[in-house]
Amino acid sequence: MADERKNLLFILGESHAPRLMGAAGNRFIKTPNLDRLARRGVIFDAAYCASPLCVPARAAIATGRFPHETGYWDSSMAFDGARMSWMRRLREAGYETAGIGKMHFRSDDDDNGYSRFIDTMHIADGIGDLVSALRFKGEEPTYQGLWDIWTSQYGPGDSSPYRRYDERIVAEAVGWLGTEATSTARPWALSVHFIAAHAPFVTPEAFYDLYDPASLPPPPRFAMDERPNHPSAAHLRKTICHRDDVTMDQVQEVRAAYFATVSYLDDLIGRVLSSLEDLGLAATTQIVYTSDHGFSCGDHGLFGLFHLYEESLGVPLLMAGPDVPPGGRIGDPVSHVDLYPTILETCGVPLTPDERDAQGASLWRLIDGAERRDSVFAEYHGTGTTSAGYVLRQGSWKLIYFVGMAPQLFDLAADPDEAHDLADDPRHAERLDDMIAKLRQRVDPEALDRMAKGDQRALIERHGGEARVVEAMAGFAYSPPPGMSWQAVNAPRKQR
Repeated sequence: MADERKNLLFILGESHAPRLMGAAGNRFIKTPNLDRLARRGVIFDAAYCASPLCVPARAAIATGRFPHETGYWDSSMAFDGARMSWMRRLREAGYETAGIGKMHFRSDDDDNGYSRFIDTMHIADGIGDLVSALRFKGEEPTYQGLWDIWTSQYGPGDSSPYRRYDERIVAEAVGWLGTEATSTARPWALSVHFIAAHAPFVTPEAFYDLYDPASLPPPPRFAMDERPNHPSAAHLRKTICHRDDVTMDQVQEVRAAYFATVSYLDDLIGRVLSSLEDLGLAATTQIVYTSDHGFSCGDHGLFGLFHLYEESLGVPLLMAGPDVPPGGRIGDPVSHVDLYPTILETCGVPLTPDERDAQGASLWRLIDGAERRDSVFAEYHGTGTTSAGYVLRQGSWKLIYFVGMAPQLFDLAADPDEAHDLADDPRHAERLDDMIAKLRQRVDPEALDRMAKGDQRALIERHGGEARVVEAMAGFAYSPPPGMSWQAVNAPRKQR
């Protein structure tokens, strides 16, 4: 990679499942702009978030650190600028840094690293979803509102506050490129964070009309006799109020609406990329696209995120721009924590000794073909779990380990849908033991479980105790865009 400093356009989607791109091999989804970006650069086929929940995932992207390293565990413990971010490192190195859209940090009042915040969205009231912290007891109240949003609030239209906010985000991004990026003498780094493809799956009719529910492939492992019966999945279904009487026709309608929202996200990204090109900035700008986490839409009989199967934990990841060879494809497993050192190297900012000791590593060695990787780690301490969950992937083998529960083992090369848990197969006993041992070399699963729950218990006590939190947060399902209260955006409404 050349040494001259580049501009950076960092684009973050929301709830975008890793396989939902044409460039990822999906022949049903329509993502022409992301596909074109992939042809210009490199697609990472085995990229993972650090934790499958908005707030800890976004904190890990910003800091290059896992939740157990920072204490940003769940939906109520958000990035607050206390840890160094790549945005602040770039700003201190002379970059103009700007953030637009859904950050899901604590507040603009914190030094999150941006020179300027533009129409940014953070956790509700600076405290977020406190109910999620009640999992320290081993069980939190149920989320009927989430189930309703995912399975009944969808269809064509422009009535969604989230979609209206997405339009503001893209307008601000295009405006910033046309004014600030073209006039500053300093290198710049612009972060554009969209809400799409977050539910409600309400999109302009042109996108909704792209998909016929009857023509889409059904979700893998949706049938009752195919779903995983692991206690972690059973508890998640209970927490999110999953109904067992949902028909395949109903699921396919939701999937069509979700696909439409992904295509709408692709269109938003396309408008930003077109502006970059029209302004003559593409030749000097590195582009990174990813999502905070994935999303299940009936896969494994689950809706939403909050779990460690591929649809929730995996993310799309693309890089394009100067020095990125076109048409590249990398199958080595990589993590969001790798973005911090990758971005600093992209922008010619050297790592400090502390940063060199972090678990993430620059992706440029993979892009250049100088190294290979076979291991990646993730963890989860949030909504819908009774105990901490961990993933260790080595090559095609994937271990899922929830504290106090039976481990799960999958061979993703032979079984990409994670249909066959091999943990009880004596032929793989040695591999299972080896992967659990390697997980324990990396972290102490039980100690981190206690640590996360201790922090969550203390947070609940600071907010007046369990009863007060449950009363105050009644009806909370998702964060409001700027200018709205969470009570207004979470008000019951029916789209279908």
